[in-house]
Amino acid sequence: PTETLPPGGDIAIHRDDFGVPHIVARTDIDALYGFGYVQAEDHLMDMLRNYLSAQGRLSEFFGQRFLEQDAMVVALGIPELASRCKEELPRHIYEDLLAFAAGVNRFIEERSGVLPAWVASYRVTPEDVAAWVVFISTTRSMGAAFEEMGMAGIGRGGSNEWVVGASRTAEGAPILLADPHLPWTGIYRWYEAHLMWDGVNVYGATAYGVPFIIIGHNDRIAWGLTRNAPDLADIFEEQLDPNDPGRYRTENGWDRLIRKEFKFKVKTATGVRQETQELYYTRHGLVVNVSLSDGVAYSVALEGLNLEMLETVYEMNLATNLSSFKKALKLRGLTLWNVMYADVEGNLFYVYNAAIHAKSEAYDPKSPRPGWESDAQWGGIIPFEDLPTIENPKSDFMQNNNVMPWFVTEGIDMKAEDYPIYLVQRNATMGDRGVRAFEVLSQAQDFTLKDALALATDTLVVAAREWLPGLLDLYNWEGPSYRFKNPDLVEQAIQILKSWDYRADADEPGMSIFSTWILLSKDEDDALRALDEAVGRINASHGRVDVPWGDVHVFERGGKTWPISGGVGWLPPLWMADGPIEEEKIRCDSGSSFTMVVQLGEDEIRAFTLVPYGQSEVPGSPHYDDQAPLKSRGELKSAIFYIEDVQGTTGSPKVIRRP
Repeated sequence: PTETLPPGGDIAIHRDDFGVPHIVARTDIDALYGFGYVQAEDHLMDMLRNYLSAQGRLSEFFGQRFLEQDAMVVALGIPELASRCKEELPRHIYEDLLAFAAGVNRFIEERSGVLPAWVASYRVTPEDVAAWVVFISTTRSMGAAFEEMGMAGIGRGGSNEWVVGASRTAEGAPILLADPHLPWTGIYRWYEAHLMWDGVNVYGATAYGVPFIIIGHNDRIAWGLTRNAPDLADIFEEQLDPNDPGRYRTENGWDRLIRKEFKFKVKTATGVRQETQELYYTRHGLVVNVSLSDGVAYSVALEGLNLEMLETVYEMNLATNLSSFKKALKLRGLTLWNVMYADVEGNLFYVYNAAIHAKSEAYDPKSPRPGWESDAQWGGIIPFEDLPTIENPKSDFMQNNNVMPWFVTEGIDMKAEDYPIYLVQRNATMGDRGVRAFEVLSQAQDFTLKDALALATDTLVVAAREWLPGLLDLYNWEGPSYRFKNPDLVEQAIQILKSWDYRADADEPGMSIFSTWILLSKDEDDALRALDEAVGRINASHGRVDVPWGDVHVFERGGKTWPISGGVGWLPPLWMADGPIEEEKIRCDSGSSFTMVVQLGEDEIRAFTLVPYGQSEVPGSPHYDDQAPLKSRGELKSAIFYIEDVQGTTGSPKVIRRP
């Protein structure tokens, strides 16, 4: 960055036993300078790739194969929007971005002699950081647009969050869980951190390259986010003028397409070449498809193209009560998410958040809207007050494991038809994870931290509880006369399933059998034939039927492999670990990606956290995979939160000074 900030003070960087940075500074600018520095220590290369992705510059550094992605990012206006961050963001937020970027650059400069040339010469700017945050904010919208165009989207994903109120806990303090289910590689990875400056003590996780905590807690409040389902994009069908295809129809007559030209640098074997792309826009957005023979074009309108997420998340970090937390949300920087909140005063709050435009329900959200019809146009952003919310329910518990708001708790007066079809999914069901969380929390009394940690890593498979008794009954009725190919193996499997407790634990062979059977049952009308096929397949791969789940359900890092408990996409318990099936193993690379349990006592905050592998992306670091054994066992680590504990347990800090 060409700009400078006033001289800073000392920044103490404490690292605990798992490498989590605890950054202590005098001001937010100093703390965020330190935060940029430690993030670069742990995952510099990934941060820079994220920034290049968001700026549409990957092809400049890595070649032609990234040009299509770069063109889409630039065409949607993300870099252009980020270039205005100095003018459009509050001054203090821009200064925080400037400080964070400077901290990253400090690390680059210190290591320039050992870094690849392209990294050593790169300098992060506030605009890079802003572009990356906008990119994160719009990836779901882009995925929704792709799906509406009949292309592959990014998937909805899943997450868990719940809170149990003071009246139900043994300590008389609310306990909140946040557990996003996201890939463990790629752009959605979490970085755990602790930031302290004058009057602020905030702990949690953020995405690589983001300067503020996205999911976390401070000394007064805690919050989590899960995926909800508002309509995040619309494709508009545009009628082209048959006499002049450069014009398109509006409700007020013909308007002219806007032509824009973009230039890209593309790395080649011999240097860098420049490529120019010409794109067109309507008032709705980028034109993504044209059929001159049919006289139509299609343009895409995305939600979330704004810079407000930065200020919103910053204010969430600093909020000290429900009023200030709501004030942060009302900045409307979070495009979507089920937001769940608790505080030390015992308040519980939930909002089905969606900063999206109001529009007519006359049109199917999954089909193109007629761009020339006046009632098909977007209106203003839905007021925050019109969103589904729940505050301090009498039930004193809430859960949202990707369920609609009327499933959040019991005893609420909320109906699906009260909300527009582009905001909620009226026909959605509870889902297995919601069923499990609801049944445990609704019965909770004298709920302890031990109970909370058990529920956070709960492996009970609701589908098994529902389907397995029927399979066993069917075997009792028809098994004696059924012509099995593998009768002895089937009988052995039945005995295993009879004693199985429906849990996806690593030592359970019942889960291995049941998961294989239910997959085959989807394409097989005969349940017993599917069981016969399942045990034959397991025996062929492993030489036996009693194969523990952890032998087939594994995760890997740096050449090491661990067994892992938890569910898969087709059998989802609360504790999730999923991945592709390769060589007869489920190689998990997604699922519970940052798990946090927080007890909000008035006198003491206690928290437990876990990321899948470790804090560092540097293979030689001791924190590259040191949390993997905990992940394998389904255990969370205790988080150090108070300054005296940080100073007393982490040894001498590394002290840097912001210039």
